[in-house]
Amino acid sequence: MAENKDTFLEHRKNQEKLHFENVDSSNPLSSLLTVEVNTTELCNRTCVFCPRHDRSVYPNRNLNMSIATANAIADNLSIDNYKGKISYSGFSENLLNKNFAEIIKVLKDKLPETTAECNTNGDRLTPQYAKELFDSGLDLLYINLYDGIDQIEKFDVIMKDIDKSKYKYRAHYSQADYGLNINNRGGSITWLGLDEESVDKLKGQPCHYPFYKMFVDWDGEVIFCANDWQKERKVGNLAKHRLRDVWLGEELNVIRKRLIKGDRSESPCNKCTVNGQLFGKPSFDILKSNI
Repeated sequence: MAENKDTFLEHRKNQEKLHFENVDSSNPLSSLLTVEVNTTELCNRTCVFCPRHDRSVYPNRNLNMSIATANAIADNLSIDNYKGKISYSGFSENLLNKNFAEIIKVLKDKLPETTAECNTNGDRLTPQYAKELFDSGLDLLYINLYDGIDQIEKFDVIMKDIDKSKYKYRAHYSQADYGLNINNRGGSITWLGLDEESVDKLKGQPCHYPFYKMFVDWDGEVIFCANDWQKERKVGNLAKHRLRDVWLGEELNVIRKRLIKGDRSESPCNKCTVNGQLFGKPSFDILKSNI
């Protein structure tokens, strides 16, 4: 059975609730729920709800996270005893990185208490590859169904030897909303009719994204928000600096101070149609009182 948008959002909210039941919320680092990792700049699809739909907006580039970079990132997370979620998602199809399974293993070996998740279109998935990913330390695989419910039959065969609790199907084939809260990805998408009125409605409202999620690119660069597809605001490098120095650093806090006040006047926030308040309110409250 495929999860719809509402089911997935409920799952995410339960994850957030569980996180704050098991951390010391007086520690500002506890605000970090998810480290999202983009291990490659490759994707084999051009989905209409993604900036990659137009290769002139977001081209395919054969740039991939190395094992050395993965090790450095793992070291800088482990220094501060990170135990949250590591989500392999980002701007790409991570299964196209030939070292992806090894990258998962590197981070899991050094951060055994983290939860490792991955989003995939499943096009490169095979029974052997699926087994390799889970043997490397992956905890949960989201398989996105872009072509229709009939894909489940194919993936059921591929995943037949994998514990059913370790993967979920997500329905993204409905042309009404593609199973997503459709947005313009920080102004990168101009072809879905998300006009200036959608942006104007968010003026004066805070955004929680940089309060609960860190986005780490293939080279370790930290982008302030997962919706900053043009990578306008880089706030550190997790392959070079420890987690605490980046997550609680001045570059991120300058942005947070604006967003606490609902000030979305700087790019790319001034072009973005993301509400930014579905998740992260506990994280927002923790950091609001610490910056």
